[in-house]
Amino acid sequence: MTASTPQKSPLAGRIACVGLIIGYLLTGFFTVPANEVAVVRRFGRATWPARSSGLQYDLPWPFAKVDRVNLNAIRTLTLGEATDTANAFLSPATSQPTTFLTGDRNLLQLQVAVQYRVSEEFLAQWLYGSDTPEQRLRSLVETMIADLVSRSGVDFVHTQGLAELNNRLLTAVRSAAREQRLGCDVEQVTIDRAEPPPRVKAEFLDVSNARADMARSINEARGYAEQKLAESQADARQIVDNAERERGTRISSAKGSADRFVKLADQIQLDATSRNGDYTESRDLTLRRLYIETVREILSRVKSKIVLDGPQPANVMLPAK
Repeated sequence: MTASTPQKSPLAGRIACVGLIIGYLLTGFFTVPANEVAVVRRFGRATWPARSSGLQYDLPWPFAKVDRVNLNAIRTLTLGEATDTANAFLSPATSQPTTFLTGDRNLLQLQVAVQYRVSEEFLAQWLYGSDTPEQRLRSLVETMIADLVSRSGVDFVHTQGLAELNNRLLTAVRSAAREQRLGCDVEQVTIDRAEPPPRVKAEFLDVSNARADMARSINEARGYAEQKLAESQADARQIVDNAERERGTRISSAKGSADRFVKLADQIQLDATSRNGDYTESRDLTLRRLYIETVREILSRVKSKIVLDGPQPANVMLPAK
């Protein structure tokens, strides 16, 4: 006598299959965070437009795959970054800046930081235009830096024109990235460090110190020149002011003398007319009176007086004519 084996119900099998199918279809649901967009690839082909944030649905895996991208995040690409991580048990991090040749055939090691965002306009190019879009951006930045540095002198790149070089580099990289449709918008390109190779760093330091001494001497000379110029201008203004005052005083004195002479001449003419006399006689009388008044004023001021005594009288009168 054999034992009977239990038989599975066909209904249970069907329910299990339906459950598996529903579970498989539910894998088509996916969520998109608030700060991201999603691009769905159906059978390997991207579908547009990109999906916004929220709960989304498409074909289940593997018929559809989802690529999520944060369009608002600022990403940073560093050229010449450190290769080793420093900790308490390993040696300090070593930095390997990228070396470039300047226009005057000097070598400089640069560290450059590039800040960029994924472009919504060229999102397809960023996702599917290249396997390594960041590597394309890195190559583009290196090319632009090499071109600008090769057309500049070492002093311009090292110290004097670093800010201007950053502006030129940003403009060139931003324009080239859009022309080549890399799929990103470059926000900022900054040369964080520009240093000579270690073997010639001491010589560069000597040159920098000499340049600083030269600049200090020039500034001191300019300060001294400006001080002397200010002093000379002040002296010149004082001389001009004194001359103007003296000129005004003499002009006033001359005008006063001229006015007195005119009034005297008019008075002489008036006296001659009123007395019906001769003008010459009136003039002589007036001149004698003025002479006596002048001598009296002079004699009153002098301390010593000389009296002339002789057989001939001394004529101390001024000639009439």
